[in-house]
Amino acid sequence: MEKSNSLIRTILDLYRKSLAYISPKAAEYGIGRGQWYFFNRLLLEHDGISQEQLSEELYVDKAHTARAIKKLEEDGFVRRMPDEEDGRKKNVYITEKSVALKDDYQKIYKELNQVLIKGFTSEEADLAYSFLDRMRENINLYMKKQDQAV
Repeated sequence: MEKSNSLIRTILDLYRKSLAYISPKAAEYGIGRGQWYFFNRLLLEHDGISQEQLSEELYVDKAHTARAIKKLEEDGFVRRMPDEEDGRKKNVYITEKSVALKDDYQKIYKELNQVLIKGFTSEEADLAYSFLDRMRENINLYMKKQDQAV
């Protein structure tokens, strides 16, 4: 296997190939490629946030978020409700349909994690997670500073 001299190229390659792994499996549940990361965030991490907040957290434009949430809503995976404090905002909540498939859906990610760390010792896997978490924190801090500078 060719060794890359570019960290970002390696990360992007992992991301694209991970998408290729996840997309057909998520499609089995009726969740398209354009919706699965929104669905994932809502189902596993942040039920009940606003569409605007979801866009900000995922660094995705609001129009893309609106289209994805509309499709998830049409398919019965989420529902939008006015925010209790600001009725102009819509908060997005998962439905019972989504909750019912949560365990099966999470298996997709668990299986992918196993594929990614195949052949790693537990110490190597822990280091890989640690390094990636630190990289994510570094980029989060950088982006936060950029947002504050604007």
